[in-house]
This record gives sequence, C-alpha cells and structure tokens, in this order.
Amino acid sequence: MSYFLTTLSITLFALSLYLFRKTTPSKITTALFFVLSLSLVFLFIAYGVASYFSGNGIDEATIYHLEYGVQGAGFLEYSGLIITTVALIAISSFYLFKLISVINKNKHNGHFLAPLLSLFILLISITLNPATIDIYDLQKESFELTKPSNPEALTSFQEHYKKPYLKPLSDKHKNIIFVYAESLERTYFDESIFPNLVKGLKKLESKSTFFTNIKQVTGTSWSIAGITASQCGIPLFTPSHGNSMSGMDLFLPTAVCLGDLLNDEGYQLNYMGGADLDFAGKGKMFKTHGFDTVLGSLELLPTLDNPDYKSWWGLYDDSIFNLMYKRFIELSELGDKFGLFTLTLDTHHPKGHPSKSCDDISYGDASNPILNSVACSDYLISNFVQKITESPYADNTVIVIASDHLAFKNTASDLLNKNKKNRRNLFMIIDPSNNQSKEVNAKGSSLDIGVTLLPFLGYSGEIGLGRNLLSNDVDGDHDRSFIHSNLKLWRQPITKFWDFPVIQSHLKINLNDELVEIDDRFFKIPTLIELNDQLETLLKFDFDQKSVEKSLVHFRKSIKKDTYFVLIDECKNVRHIDKSLGKKGFCLLSGKGKKYTKIIKLDYNITYTLDELKTLINFTHPSN
Repeated sequence: MSYFLTTLSITLFALSLYLFRKTTPSKITTALFFVLSLSLVFLFIAYGVASYFSGNGIDEATIYHLEYGVQGAGFLEYSGLIITTVALIAISSFYLFKLISVINKNKHNGHFLAPLLSLFILLISITLNPATIDIYDLQKESFELTKPSNPEALTSFQEHYKKPYLKPLSDKHKNIIFVYAESLERTYFDESIFPNLVKGLKKLESKSTFFTNIKQVTGTSWSIAGITASQCGIPLFTPSHGNSMSGMDLFLPTAVCLGDLLNDEGYQLNYMGGADLDFAGKGKMFKTHGFDTVLGSLELLPTLDNPDYKSWWGLYDDSIFNLMYKRFIELSELGDKFGLFTLTLDTHHPKGHPSKSCDDISYGDASNPILNSVACSDYLISNFVQKITESPYADNTVIVIASDHLAFKNTASDLLNKNKKNRRNLFMIIDPSNNQSKEVNAKGSSLDIGVTLLPFLGYSGEIGLGRNLLSNDVDGDHDRSFIHSNLKLWRQPITKFWDFPVIQSHLKINLNDELVEIDDRFFKIPTLIELNDQLETLLKFDFDQKSVEKSLVHFRKSIKKDTYFVLIDECKNVRHIDKSLGKKGFCLLSGKGKKYTKIIKLDYNITYTLDELKTLINFTHPSN
C-alpha cells in the first residue's frame, strides 16, 4: 500500500510541476507552489528516514526508533544518515528553488485556471503521501486521549481487565531470572532464512516451554513498552510520546504489576541493565513496581575492571551477564526468594555491538553486522543460562528469555521481512528441574508473559489484560484476539493508570532542581500541565524527543478551547511569542485553549497558591 501511495504521490507531483511549467504564475502563486513542493519533499525524506528504522514508514515504532539516539555517543552511530538527510534536504531545496525560479522567468500563455489546477494536484499529492497518512493516523490516536470517555469502551475494558493477584499453588516458590533480549525476535530461529544462527538458544528451546505465536500488538513495540506489557499486562499509552515519561515522579503508579505481586510475596527483586536508567523512565518503572535494587550504566560502570569498556549504548552484554551471574550466586546463598532481571544491548539496531567475548564468533561470511551480533547474543545468553543450570541452585530457579519487541530496521531487515506476516516475539521458560520440551502455539502477545510464567514460580493469578497461554480455556484465543483488537479503544482508561494529580493546594516551580511540585508530588520540567474545570491535570513531557515527535509548544497549540494550561519550557522554545524573553533559562506560559493569559521569564523559584493559580490561568468555575 505504501509503495502504491508513494508512486501515486510522486506521479501527481510530477504532473503538478508539468502543469505549472505551462502557466504564467503570479509571485504569490509561485511562492505558495514552492512552499508546498518543499513540504512534499520533506515528507518524502521523513518517510524514507522513518522506514530506515521501522521498515514500515512513520508508525508507532518510528516514534521511538532511536531509543538512545539523541543521548551521548549513540547519536554518532546515525551521523552518516543525519548528514545524508541534511544534505538531501539542502540539495532538494536548492534545485526546487532553481526549477521554480526558471519556470517563473519563462512566460507561458496558459489558461488562468492552470496555476490553480497545478496547486490542487500538488495538494492531492501531499494528502496522499504515505507520510501524511501515517502522521494523521498517529495524531488521531493521540487525539483520542482528549475525547470524552466512550462508556461502551470503558465498560469493555473493565470487563477484560483482570485485577492482578497471586495465589500460591504450593509452599515451594522458585526464584526467577528474566532476560529481556533486545530486538532478538523469534524470526531469527527460522532455519530457512537464518540457518544455524541461534544454535545455543535452539538447544535451550529443546529443554524449555517455548511459545511460537507471540505477536506484537499496539503499545508494545519499543523497549519500555514491551517491558511494561510483560510486567503489568497493559500496553504503554502516554499523553505525549512513549519514551517521554521519565518526567513523571512515578511510572504508572496505580497499575499493579508482576513486581508488585512478587514483592508482596517476599521476593527481593533486582534489575541490572547496561543502559541509562533515566531513559524512557525505565528505572522509575522498576522502582515504582516492587524492585529493591535497580542498577544501570551509571551505577554498574564503576564496578568493572575496565570502566572504559562500553559501547555507545552502555555496558556490553558480556559485562552484564558476568555481573548477573555473580549477583545470582549472592542472592541464592542468602536463601531468600528473589528475582533478577536484565535487558541486553548488543543486538541494538541498526548494526549491533558485539562484546569482545565474541571476537571469534560471526555468522556466515561475517558480512552482516546485526547477524554477527545476534550470533554473539545467542552465545552469551545460552552460556549464561548454562552456568545457571549447572549451579547448585538450578532446581530452585526458573529462567525466562523474551525479546522486548520485534527488531527495528537493521542490516538484516530484508531477510526478516521474507517472513513479514509471521514475525513473532521470542518467549521461552526454562525450568532446570524439568528438561522436557513443550511447544505452545496459542495466540498471544507480551501482555500475556507475566501471568503465563506464574505457575512455574508456584502461583496462579491474573495480571491485567494478560492471559495464561497454558490455560485450557477453549475461548482463550478468541479472548486474546478481542483484547488485541480493542487496545486502541481503551487508551483513556489505560492512561488513567498514570494517576495525574488534582491540584488541591499549590503549584511550585523549583528552578534549582528543575522540578515542578504539585501538592506533594514532583515532576521534571520542561512540562505542559493541562487542567480541566475540576483542576484535574494531564502532564505532557518531551524528554528523549525525536524529530518526528511533537514538542510541548506544538502540544500547547492543539489544546482544546475549554482546557486550561501551564507550560514551563525553555525560553528559546516560546520566545516567538515574546522575543524580549531571550533564549536562556525557563519561561512560563499560561492560559486557556489557544489563548494565553500570562508569559513570564522565570528568574527565581515561585509558588502559586490555589487561588493564585486560578488567577494565573484565568480560571472560571463551571458554576459561574
């Protein structure tokens, strides 16, 4: 479909240029044609860049494609693409300007409607451009958050969301090791496409319960979303973009997740990951939901013999697995119940970053970088699991290996897409005390992972929208299919798990710590605070923002006319309203709908009482 739309859009663009050449346009018409043509060129480039990462245009995955792309050295990995994109924009702009300038100089005797016809065709080309359609679809989903709740959708969600709980099946409960394998989807197991690529994992599979039909559904297609789905049984929906919620003080605080349930059962829960915990709120996710120890790159790098041994994304996986095994032995010797979780990094798109332990490991002729990284990850994960299974504590341990999401655009995408309709996530459960192999082909998603693994730990229970894939329920596939097809309709009730505060006392802006305090809760700035007539808030952030995502200023422009707002942002982002604000520091913009009542530069910490806040936003009580 995208190929057809791209071809149609290009054809219409060429036709509009041809017709424009036959006209004698006015300067205004020429300027308008140039602006629209340039916009169309930008759309083509944006769609091409997005497809580079997602393989599917500007979709939900695109918004989160460079998970660390604007932070640290990760930016450098895409420097070639960035330079190429900038150059392409500059060259396109130059030649388009030159072409239209030449057209404008050549006088033609065309019908006076010809310029309007060429503009009309150009507008159709823009409308049918696949980038335009993708952006419209994304914005339509975002708009659903501001619409009044659909009672039928809310009722449907409440009927299918199962209140999380655990019930012991016996007095014996096992420890859990959980490896989220970055982008290491099940498609890599396809021997017809990737012969002998994942030899170690296939060997583990032969001694595991493995699931072959784990689809990627709405709100689960990037790292923090896949983790959230597997832990909490809900997709990750946010008011802004999915990696922005590190600005929140808590991560989905009213959701009850696997970590909360295990913590209540006395498990000591640990997360050790090679990347920065702040990114996307990953650290807050685990800290909010029952994890006692949460360690990322900043905490773990100093513990390495060589702290300089790191990739652009963080610690290499061989370092993480060494630390994980050491922690596994320590926790096992203590004798208390525990969980140990990690997220790998070496298979991060587009090329991967194999650990030094894999210097002698490659795939095939070693010409495909990401496949070399997958082969390395296969070795490291299977070696780590083997060490666990050969330890004295193996029989009291359950090991879970799951991909966090399907692979983004990488150097093996053409091969992965040979089986595009059947790409699935990896999910296997290894119980060293029971080496029998069992294949499960039930239709599932990462929403089902948490509740499915409970019986292996000695529990039964429910977790949100997840369903036990080992259940004998004859309607199980139908139930899960219904859930998957209705996730977008349930955005509003799922977003309520963020528990945005109602302002009852005050709003304080702390410039020293770059925080905004609402009563007794703290949020990072920059932030856009939307308020209804009950002073219920909806907070939006733009941390880890990518070029295809809306900024807070753009969110402010789309606020509905009956919604109040307080925007605290860098002055450089709002100075187009008042250039006297300067570019440095933070500024405050408040108002209602598209109108603002006050804009000031923030030079010191300031507290607004409830009455002062109402004055600030020109609040009118609904009874008035």
